[in-house]
Amino acid sequence: MTGKVIDVAGWDVAAVIAEQRGLILFDLWSPTCAPCRALAPILDDLAADFVDELRICKVNVAVDEAIAKPFAARTLPTLALYRDGVEIDRVVGLKSRGHLTAWLESHL
Repeated sequence: MTGKVIDVAGWDVAAVIAEQRGLILFDLWSPTCAPCRALAPILDDLAADFVDELRICKVNVAVDEAIAKPFAARTLPTLALYRDGVEIDRVVGLKSRGHLTAWLESHL
């Protein structure tokens, strides 16, 4: 794991999901979304905090709708958590670092 949030623009997200073992968190966001921009530094911190347990990927839904379509997110930001290729949980809207830390720890 890198300890950094990975921008997956242009990637085959289905392949990323299928190939990843362990936890992967997808941040579905848009640059025009103020809560999405506020969440970005929190996710950077979480990527460093959970470097050995979690991979965090950003999906800019404004740039590549085809990538975002399988997630069926209706509200931004949406955080979709996957384990071994299967979605196990989802958080919608801006949440505090403490809330997200507790949420992620509950899935470790």
